[in-house]
Amino acid sequence: MNKKLRQRNRIKLKLSGKLLMVVGALSIVLTLVTGWLVYLNMTQLSHTRASGNGDNGGNQLNRNSEIISEFTWEKDPVTHSTLGPDAISASSAAHAAPGGRSSTRGLAPGTNGKDIHLVIPSSPLFDQDGIDISIDYRRNESSGNFFSRGSSFNFGMNKGFITIAYRVDNKKGGYESVTASTDYEIPVDDVFRNYRFIYDPLNGKGEIFVNNIIVWSSSGSPLTSMYWKNAGNIIIGKEMNGGGKDIPVFDNLVIRSTGSLVPLAESLVNFMIESDGQGVKIHWSSAANDHADYFALQRSINGTDFTTIATIKANPNLADGDEYVYTDKPASSATIYYYRLRQNFRDGKFVVHPLSAIKLSVKKELSIERISPLPFNKSFDVSYFIPADGRVWIQLTDSKGKIRSSETYQVTQGKNVHVFRDQHNLESGTYTLNLIFGEQKVSSKVTKI
Repeated sequence: MNKKLRQRNRIKLKLSGKLLMVVGALSIVLTLVTGWLVYLNMTQLSHTRASGNGDNGGNQLNRNSEIISEFTWEKDPVTHSTLGPDAISASSAAHAAPGGRSSTRGLAPGTNGKDIHLVIPSSPLFDQDGIDISIDYRRNESSGNFFSRGSSFNFGMNKGFITIAYRVDNKKGGYESVTASTDYEIPVDDVFRNYRFIYDPLNGKGEIFVNNIIVWSSSGSPLTSMYWKNAGNIIIGKEMNGGGKDIPVFDNLVIRSTGSLVPLAESLVNFMIESDGQGVKIHWSSAANDHADYFALQRSINGTDFTTIATIKANPNLADGDEYVYTDKPASSATIYYYRLRQNFRDGKFVVHPLSAIKLSVKKELSIERISPLPFNKSFDVSYFIPADGRVWIQLTDSKGKIRSSETYQVTQGKNVHVFRDQHNLESGTYTLNLIFGEQKVSSKVTKI
């Protein structure tokens, strides 16, 4: 009898131990799942609105901008703007629907298969010398236009590749056209990405960004304005019906100015920059020292985003031809720096003089600059720098070091963008992205959900 009782007790103890192990394992799994959901939620909260952080950086690309129009499509009717003039028409089925970027609502085409064709009326408000257009888009079709204005401007895609066409003043009473089909193919997946075009009239440069990664640029003549005054209505979603799916394809449209040109002041006699071994030596002279209040010296690493690095008080007693001198010691690893001078006068007026560039002999190595989105589902974009022309390998390895994906491309020196597509149906988890160029290798962690 005692023997049977002892056997029953041993069986109960074993069962209790197993039950505790199962409960403990379930608790660990529940904790991990809860933590992962919290992480995903916090990640989504960091990318909310294009006017703030919805474009993965807010207004960092165009710090001196002013928002002139904004649509978030959080509620119907979709013709109502968040800022600026309302649209005057759209497809009768177009509506605000759940499923926009970052768990918000967005602009969906409806069920009738018609193009969205949201029309914003022509206005002098949009007749800017330069423009900054930012919109979140999820691709479900082959071709169409994000933003169009008559025959003067079009920002969209053709067979999946981003396209751009715009006009600039040729200073002879006419215009020159800039038309291009970029090498960036928009992935067909469920991911919203931010597509942004910026034209800066001060330096004459047009640029396209995807999630703040530059994918195309065109350099024109400085101090050149866009040629599109009175060009007609603006159309969002021309020839776009979302591939017949009634889910949001657009979200967070923000239109910004990039500043207006002012007449070039003749008072600046010279503006010169040179490397002196210790930094960048900048010197200039002015023929209007008695009218000037101060000079603001500004620096940029991309020719678009400028930061004031020094303010120098004007000296009214300085003789014509005598120079102001300032030595700048940049802390970043950029190889090219841009400088410009803002001359402020006592009557409150000012003029920003054209920029100048200098190239420093700083060698930049192989690097991964940005990966987006993270975590990823079916694809992600990786922006990287290659120090010379050649062949690069892009590998994805699992936690055991096993190569799960390997691709190789012939690329040119400088910044490049690669779209990684999960063609092997990888399991969820953390992987290592390896970028290999010759004998150099850099790596970064990526997570698939």
